[in-house]
Amino acid sequence: MSDPVGLNERLSLSRWLAAVGLTGAAEDAARVDTPETNAMALLGGHAACEALLGLLAGVERLQAGKDIYFWQLLDQAKRKVNTARAKTKIGPDLSDHLVAMNGARNGFVHAGTTVAAGEAARATSNARRLMELVPANLGASWTLPDGAGLGTAVAVIIGVEAVGIWLRFADEMQRLQPDRPDLAADGLAHALDSALMRTRPKILRDPWPGPWTRSLLNRIADRPDRVAKALDQRVDAMDQRADRMDQRVEGLSEWVLPLALGTSPIAYQRLREVIGWAHLEAVGLGPGGVSRVSETPLSRDAVRGANSQTAEIIFRLWAMGSLEDLPSDDKTVEAARALIAQLRGTVAGT
Repeated sequence: MSDPVGLNERLSLSRWLAAVGLTGAAEDAARVDTPETNAMALLGGHAACEALLGLLAGVERLQAGKDIYFWQLLDQAKRKVNTARAKTKIGPDLSDHLVAMNGARNGFVHAGTTVAAGEAARATSNARRLMELVPANLGASWTLPDGAGLGTAVAVIIGVEAVGIWLRFADEMQRLQPDRPDLAADGLAHALDSALMRTRPKILRDPWPGPWTRSLLNRIADRPDRVAKALDQRVDAMDQRADRMDQRVEGLSEWVLPLALGTSPIAYQRLREVIGWAHLEAVGLGPGGVSRVSETPLSRDAVRGANSQTAEIIFRLWAMGSLEDLPSDDKTVEAARALIAQLRGTVAGT
């Protein structure tokens, strides 16, 4: 497994991704809006903020018996981030919200106070705001473009260009075309489906007929009409059985595939509702070659969350050693560049 960036950068990305995962789980819990799930959301959002503040503050040697309190971590991160030349800072508003969140967390953990929906929302919002500060503070060795997001960082780490090219495009569209969230979502669909096509062992089945079916087809081509007709009927019956089996497997895969990717079935379903599915054949699917079940306009927040979740899934596949280039990837990347140029042209009105 290649590591084109380095151990320290990969560890930084791991902390970033851990915070992303915690925040996503916290947001899922907050949607239920009960005292219990609000508490889960507050704890998850708080843990994400603490991880992000630690990432922003930089590496510090831990001493036995010495704890770093939340307010100390916040002060360290502010000193590191809020330099005179910084384009993005931890301002007084965010700082106040972080302090209030920590108080609510301590109230629940130490005194058993009830967590309101507003406190859960504050915690997840704080985490999302801190995430936006990370790219500009990862260090010079990353050489990320201004405004680059988690997807671009993952693309640098994994080194699989057929996937990375779409992660970078999604980040670019989210940054430069905020009024066209569908373009970023298209990029995420291509990135995820490109990754799923490059797993080892394969997650997605080969669309071509298996060896037994191919042998039957070859026998049909070589036999007289009467025998060919009988074999043809046999293939039709086999196809019908295969269709019924496909329906059963498809229902099962809606549960099994997300679990294999390290996410929950409902979270994966929501992700697909936002980004849709990318197809090799773009005919009739619009310029992005992506189909979506829902025609509801996408929101920026939904696509921002999908960006983080997609990058997290792809990074996890790479970290397990289950993501690899295909022999045909040179042609695939060339076609992707052409499609991306076309999408950029639609934005520019050319």
